[in-house]
Order: sequence, then structure tokens, then C-alpha cells
Amino acid sequence: MRLQFQVQQFQTEAVAAVVDCFADQPYAAPGPANAPLVTGRLLSNVRAVQRRAGLPLSGTLAGSEAAPDAPNLDVEMETGTGKTYVYIKTIMELNRRYGWSRFIVVVPGVAIREGVRKTFEMTAEHFQQWYGTRPRPFTYDSSALHELERFRSGAGVQVMIINLQAFNSASRENRRIYEEQDGFGSRRPIDVIRSARPIVVIDEPQRIGSTRSLESLSRFDPLMVLRYSATHRVRHDLVHRLDALTAYRQKLVKRITVVGIEGEPGAGKRRVQIREVIRAHLEKERQLHPRGVKVLSLLFIDQVVKYRDYSRCDQLGDYARIFVEEYRALTAGEPDGDYRRYLDGIPVERTHQGYFAIDRRTGHMIDGSASDVDAYDLILRDRERLLSLDEPVRFVFSHSALREGWDNPNVFVMGMLKRSDNTVSRRQEVGRGLRLAVDQRGERTAGINELTVVADESYASFVAGLQAEGDFRKVTDGRRARRSPAPAAMITCEDVERVAFDSADLVARCVAALDDGLAPLRLVVQTADRTLRYSMNPDKVLDPVGHLAERTRLTRRTIAAILTAIRPATFALCGGETAAEIINREKAALISAGVPPAASRSADDRTPRPRAGRPRSATRR
Repeated sequence: MRLQFQVQQFQTEAVAAVVDCFADQPYAAPGPANAPLVTGRLLSNVRAVQRRAGLPLSGTLAGSEAAPDAPNLDVEMETGTGKTYVYIKTIMELNRRYGWSRFIVVVPGVAIREGVRKTFEMTAEHFQQWYGTRPRPFTYDSSALHELERFRSGAGVQVMIINLQAFNSASRENRRIYEEQDGFGSRRPIDVIRSARPIVVIDEPQRIGSTRSLESLSRFDPLMVLRYSATHRVRHDLVHRLDALTAYRQKLVKRITVVGIEGEPGAGKRRVQIREVIRAHLEKERQLHPRGVKVLSLLFIDQVVKYRDYSRCDQLGDYARIFVEEYRALTAGEPDGDYRRYLDGIPVERTHQGYFAIDRRTGHMIDGSASDVDAYDLILRDRERLLSLDEPVRFVFSHSALREGWDNPNVFVMGMLKRSDNTVSRRQEVGRGLRLAVDQRGERTAGINELTVVADESYASFVAGLQAEGDFRKVTDGRRARRSPAPAAMITCEDVERVAFDSADLVARCVAALDDGLAPLRLVVQTADRTLRYSMNPDKVLDPVGHLAERTRLTRRTIAAILTAIRPATFALCGGETAAEIINREKAALISAGVPPAASRSADDRTPRPRAGRPRSATRR
């Protein structure tokens, strides 16, 4: 299937906001270089556009180290509203009205670069129909400089897509842009580029703001710089704004429902998260399958081994293994009908897939970074195929590094299967699922656009973090999962000394406390119309003695004595963190009660003891 692109008023307004800033610029026939700016009313034009949009008026034209003597225009568009489409159409409109034909799209990394390239490919036919021509994009490659020759002398709208590292890195390969090349007529690529006086479009400029980056951009000698982002950090002349709240109110993006999961880290919590992702997916799929809408779920993880473990016979990582078990359990009771037959036609092992960088030597998935083009090629090549109901993949496991540069309109559920990281933008991650959904004809479908986010933190924390990054849309409280109150944490202190105590006393206290206080993990999942309660045993561990010894700093002999004395039902619950917390609490209680010096007691176990006085960063051993 192919996505269908329609002309939409809110996107047309964004295009006009830029193009109208040059209203009195005369048309000049395209050539090897863009015609110079001759408008004498640029500031007046900018202010007229700003006044029309209700934006603050510029007192003077903003400058930038990237283009000190050229216009610097900002366009703010919420993630998921099609800013890449908008700036491609702006390129086409600038060419039609003024004859400018040399453009550079600068992006902060490979992921976005590949996403931009794919959008040019998907929209080519659409723009051909509207303009009678299409842009001619290419990705800058220092080893394929013949493309630069076409950029300089080729007919039509020439667009070079380049990532920041390709001209801002100190590596030998990336320095070639500034060096004379024997195979390029002894010319420097940068000289060929700057001779075109290109119009530079910056995608996600908030990530290209360092002094070095801006100085590097200035070497292109741009005719103007157009910046497109949902979150501008440095303001220039803002000529268009479509913020998150406006996008939500105009129903241009999906609304968000958050499922917050609180609880003790571990496989138990992850199992509940994966279960909630699958549950939400199936609920949406029952509704949308009869309408011919493919439902996709995206699960962010932080390590490939949690999805694909090549040390195991079946190569399934822990998360993939949990997924298979939970999926089978949740689909087992589906009643007969068309949807049941649809589910039966998709083997569970084929309905989930991982999208990661690939090691070219081994063919194995690996933890990727922003420079791993293999991962993005795979994702982007499959974007449209994933929308087909004939494609069995419905659940996509992806690396957190892929939060930018890829999105799919039919992502309805997202699972954050990783610890929260303040350096990672929630808006970028959530933005992968904000686009409005399409049916099997590739046409947008109304009335179904809700994104469920299953978060790795409380609902309140996730929403607060989301809203702290900008004026964000209303977020709905979906299910709220919270951990039942845990036992009190042990006393912690940075300055410690060695103490010793009677192991038999400690064993007896721990056995009693574990038998009395250790209970299955309980989580409560609440919705507007129901409450679900989970009760499960903690993580199973192969070596419970070693597991607890490591977390309590007791000897294996003492831990073994504790585990052999507790009840069998209690022993089954000792794999999680709560058992270690209880043991540590009893150990701390012995210390707080005042234990005689080591010489007067049996010294099987030695453990840090809090000291009075000012804490210090060093621990005395």
C-alpha cells in the first residue's frame, strides 16, 4: 500500500508563512546558483506574516552565526503534524514563485536524515501532480561526489540532504568536504556547495546549536536559513506556530492516554507492562480490524539482549519470552469470529519483530547509536509494508536510540520498557505515535485516534515530565498501576565502620520476618470502569543464595541457613528485592540496638554500621 497525501489547510498556512516573507522578490529563472535576495521590504513582510498569525512582531531581523547577513526564519510545528511534508512543499513553492532551485536540508543525525529521505520518496508523486515536477533529492556522501556536480548544474529542484556530522566532524572521512579532491577536478566540495548560494532548511535546530555547528553551517554561505521544530530553544524570526495544544484541539494528532506502572524493578514489573501493552493493543484491534485499520504497538527497550539473546537456543531475550507467554494467555479466550480467525492466522513468533542495527560481520542485532544507518534503513524500508493487514508484524521492539527519524501513523500503543532518563525527550518518543491513523487505502481515518502509552513510572511523573518540556496537550489517565506499600527501607549512611554480630540471632530474626512479611508482588491497575489486581511471585533466580548474599552483604552460609529454615511457601517468594530488603532491615535493627564489639561475639558476618557525625563520601573498610 501507499500513503495518500492530501493538501490540508493548516499545512498550507505554514508554507505561506515562509513564502510570503519574500512577497516582492522578483522571479528569476533557475540556474546553477540561487538568485540573490533583492527585496527591500523583508522586515515589513515578516511583520505582516507575524501579525496575520497573532505572533510577536520582530523589531529587527534576527541574525545567527549560521547566516549573519541572511534571513533566519523559525517555523514551530508540533511533532506528528507533518513538518517534513511542510518544508518540502515550501521548497517547491519557493521554486515556483521565485525560481530558487538549490536547497540543503540539514539534520542532526542519521536517523532523521533517513526519515527525511524516505519522505521525499513517498511524496514525490504527490508533488509531481501539484507542481508538474518533483524535487530531486540526494544524500551527501563524501565518497560519491558526482552527486554534487548534479547539485551545481542539474535542472529542476535540487535538494541535498546532509547530517551534521558529515561537515562538522573532525574525522578524516568527514573532513573531505573541505579538501581538494583529485577525483572532483581538484575542487573542494564546500566551494561547489557555497557557490550555489543554497537555501538551508534545518530540521530539529535545537540539536544543532553549538558555536562550532553554526560556524560550520555558515560555510555554506546560505541565502537564508529556515528552521523547523516543535521545540525551538533559540528564537529567531518566528513566522508560524502550531503548538501542541492547538494541534490537539484541531484534532491534527492523536490524543494520549497514559498507563503508569509503579513498582519494584524487575521481571515482574516488566511482565505487567508487556501485558498492558498487549491488552491495550488487542482492545484497539478488536475495534479497528473490521474497519481495515492495522494496529501497531511500539516497545522501546534499552538493550538488544533483552529482545534477542544469541546465547539461547531459541534466541529469545527475556522481554520476547515474556511477550510470547502473555500474548498466548491474552488471546486464548478470544471468541469465534472474523477477529479470532485473524489472530489464528498469525503465529505468535511472527507477530513481533525487533528493529535494531545489524552487525555486518555476524548478521546479529546489536545495540545501535545515531550513526547506525543499517537500523534506520530497515525500519524505513518497512514503514508502508507494516501498515498492511497482510503483514503479520504488529508489535515492534525498538532501541531507545530510534526515538527520532521514524514514525508510523498506525502506532496506537507504546511501551516504555526501560528506566526513565531525563536526558531523553519524552516528546520525541511519544511523537513516534502521534500521527493520525490510515486505513488499507492509505487514507486517514477519523474518530479512532488515541495513543496509549504504558510508562515505566507513575502516571503523574510521566505526565509531569511530558508537560515540563513544553505546552503539551491534555493527557488522559488511562490505567494507573501502583505497587502495594513496600517494607521500610534500611538505614543508609555514607560513613560506615565494620561491626560483627551473632549469626544465629540474625538467622532467627530473618526467618521470622520473612515468614511473616514476605508476600507475592501485588499491583493494582485502575481504569475508569474497572480495577485489575495482579498477584505474582517475584523474579525467579537460578542462585537464590548468591542473589541474596550479593544484595545483603552476608555470607552464603548465613543466607543458606535462613533459606533452609523458612517455610516452603516463603522460599518461593525470595527471588525479588523485597526479601533482601527484609533481611537488610533486620540486620539494621541489630546494629541500631547496639551490638557489642566483635571480640565478644561470634563474627560470622561483618557488615557496615552507620556512625554518628557528618557523612563523608569515602567509606572506611
